[in-house]
Amino acid sequence: MAEDDAPDADDRTEIPSERRLRQMREEGQVPLGRDAAMVASLAGGLGGLAAVARPLRDSLGAAFAAAAGSLDVPSFSSLASLLVRPALIALVPCAAAALGAATATVAQTAGGFWPHLALPDLSRAFSADRVLRPFRREGLADLGIAAVKVLAVGAAAWLALRDDFMTLGRLLHVPAADVLGAAYGPLARAAVKVLAAMAALAGADLALTRRRHLKKAMMTRDEARRENREDEGDPLLRARRRRRHRELSKGRVAAEVPKADVLVVNPTHVAVALRYRREEGSAPRVTAKGKGKLAEIMRDLARENGIPIVEDVALARLLHRKVKVGGKVPAETYRAVAGILAFVYRLTRSAAR
Repeated sequence: MAEDDAPDADDRTEIPSERRLRQMREEGQVPLGRDAAMVASLAGGLGGLAAVARPLRDSLGAAFAAAAGSLDVPSFSSLASLLVRPALIALVPCAAAALGAATATVAQTAGGFWPHLALPDLSRAFSADRVLRPFRREGLADLGIAAVKVLAVGAAAWLALRDDFMTLGRLLHVPAADVLGAAYGPLARAAVKVLAAMAALAGADLALTRRRHLKKAMMTRDEARRENREDEGDPLLRARRRRRHRELSKGRVAAEVPKADVLVVNPTHVAVALRYRREEGSAPRVTAKGKGKLAEIMRDLARENGIPIVEDVALARLLHRKVKVGGKVPAETYRAVAGILAFVYRLTRSAAR
């Protein structure tokens, strides 16, 4: 659709259908929170760091002490060997951070992957819409939200470090091996508070992203009607199919009702034709059924052909609802059906005399 022909946002008043949302998802348009992956990455990194904090502190302390003791005879090879263990331990929080980001992304995309979106698209990068976006209402709103995020995270960090800020000077008098341990406590407490603030902001950002996604997926009335026609079929074709079904039903009714033993009715809305032949099975069968106009036709055919008509509201409803044409009556109706057939047979024999 051309940009000029695209419907305005004011025209999109209809709730998006499942089909519309599925099509957008297939194209890679999913509500992806921009901050959720970052928060999950930080949480994973902090968790991994907390798990290896002690061995990482000890290995770094040993490396610093060894480096300080060999200042008179510096050797790059020995320094590099001392940093191998801390580097390997540091891979744990790095891997945890990567795992957290990947988990948050997969959770939001439900495991979807769209290769065409991973490739660079210069037409999108240099499009007029991308250039003018910061000056539009949504772009200005994003700038305001970003400013709020910076202020909120900064405030959380300041409130967390405020009490310990004036005591940082004492670290100058702490042995070099204990500096990391002394700084770990205040930084860990601050990190938890900052992460909580960022998680709250990420939740609000995700809710806003999903709201914008649903708004973007809104449909015009013409689009909703066109999709409804495509899903359910053209109204003319549906009417033609219903008419053909009625014609087939009338043909079957005309053939089966004259051969039935009895017509059970309710008393005007439902009609069910029953027949019992020993060679056809152990139970009576429903040979035809109908509602409304078709039930009226069945009653007229029964009168014309001398087929007894028995009114039984509950039985007629149950047989019409549960038994397909050609099927046997259910076991729970055997007694009621047997009573009706026995009555009909007695009536037929009396009439024959």
